[in-house]
Amino acid sequence: MKEKLTVIVPVYNVARYLPDCLESIINQSLKDIKIICVNDGSTDDSGKILDSYKEKDNRISIIVKENGGLSSARNAGLKECQTEYVMFCDSDDYYENTMCEKMLSTIERDNSDIAACSQNVIYHAHEEMRESDTNYYRLKYSGMKYIDDELTIKTDVSVVNKIFRMNIIKKYKLQFPEGLNNEDFYFYNAYMSVSDSISFVNQRLYNYVRHSESIMSKNFEAEKLSMDHLLVAERLFDFYKETGFLEKHKNLFWKQWTLGFWFAVEHSSKNHRDEIYRRARTFINENFETWMPEDPKIALEVKHILTDNMFGKMKRQLRRGVVGAYKKMNYRYNQRNRINSKLEKIMMKNGELMDRLENIEGEINNKRSENGGI
Repeated sequence: MKEKLTVIVPVYNVARYLPDCLESIINQSLKDIKIICVNDGSTDDSGKILDSYKEKDNRISIIVKENGGLSSARNAGLKECQTEYVMFCDSDDYYENTMCEKMLSTIERDNSDIAACSQNVIYHAHEEMRESDTNYYRLKYSGMKYIDDELTIKTDVSVVNKIFRMNIIKKYKLQFPEGLNNEDFYFYNAYMSVSDSISFVNQRLYNYVRHSESIMSKNFEAEKLSMDHLLVAERLFDFYKETGFLEKHKNLFWKQWTLGFWFAVEHSSKNHRDEIYRRARTFINENFETWMPEDPKIALEVKHILTDNMFGKMKRQLRRGVVGAYKKMNYRYNQRNRINSKLEKIMMKNGELMDRLENIEGEINNKRSENGGI
């Protein structure tokens, strides 16, 4: 049987996590798959691990290249992909063993353009993100749906929990934006804009590991990366214009753009925030009048960013206050849960100890009774 599906695995200095990732892919219930691993200039033992797995599984092919980042590695894999469908797996994450089979069977059964499953988030870092992760990665739909603006916004932009058609990727020359973070945002939205339907698999088939070395963690820790959210939105703007999508979906774009703007503002210091505002205002001045959104609420929010009036400042302060309060509440919530969990364990052990003491006491009393109360 000819393989229909390729899994692309970008690899960079993940020797600690790579074996679990590769084991989860080579042991998939669907055996007829191709696996492209892209060694993006790793300096640890990742290369040796890849070579050892290639020796025992001929479905694995390895691309070795200079370090260029996650987008560059994924693009290198896409260039070599010859199958009808493609999926991605980050090398510090892993699949459930039926993921490939269920994703492929779903997209073929529904004849949809893309399929998405739910994710399981495993926390080695950023425990404070648990509640927001749960809300974000939860699937809001089930079955096959036709794509509209609301669905596009409400579905997570992650590419690792999805299966894509290569004919769409090749037709529109879709690639990940090299040199920028927030690459999933661009690829997902560009792909959705040229697709008609999506299928949802309400099972947690992808295991996303949050750890301190991951790119996602760095997005929350390095403020300079926050500017990438605006730069990626500008790339998406160009793609929407080229395909004619923007003409009928101006509300969607400006909503996506403002989301990227606020993320950039909220994750940067005051000095860096000035640079973000300058970039944002330049973009608005150049494009807002020509591509004005039909929704007056969205238009007003963009104008507030441009004018930076008192209302806009109050809104920013309120947003930062809410975000700060949320993080504190979420942290305290998790701390309280951990303390309660430890207390419950202590109480359980205490209860077990009390039961043992009562049993011992009962045995002693029984023996005393047998010996005439001595």
